[in-house]
Amino acid sequence: MQITQIDALTYVGAQIAVADIEDLCRLKVGTIVVARPEYETKDQPTIAAISEAAHAVGINVHQIPVVPGSITDDDVRAYGAIMSGTDKPVLAYCRSGMRATSLWALNAAMQGLAPNDVLHAARSANFDLSALAPRLADYAVEFKTQ
Repeated sequence: MQITQIDALTYVGAQIAVADIEDLCRLKVGTIVVARPEYETKDQPTIAAISEAAHAVGINVHQIPVVPGSITDDDVRAYGAIMSGTDKPVLAYCRSGMRATSLWALNAAMQGLAPNDVLHAARSANFDLSALAPRLADYAVEFKTQ
């Protein structure tokens, strides 16, 4: 399992296996966000398989089926709603971790984290989100007054 803690309540990373659920319990993860469509690749476990294993140990599972390069504001809001409803750590994953980290970053910007701080946190987790810099800057302006 390749995951990185990006903030106090968030882990991001690449595709997990059903066998990784026990490790997530040790990390006290309470929610999993699957940021990829079902059957995106032949080798990924189904959402049902992940959900069944996770629910058996008390972990909630949500899917936001993000297509690479196409994260919408609605996707970000859905992620934000999941995050606002938990006080336990969350693991967001996709094929490589990039979409999961991007969801985290865009949500963090909507919540008021400065774009440079968002980019730095992502970079510290080994994800280069510099392509999102203009959108993060727009969010900083748009959501600052709301």
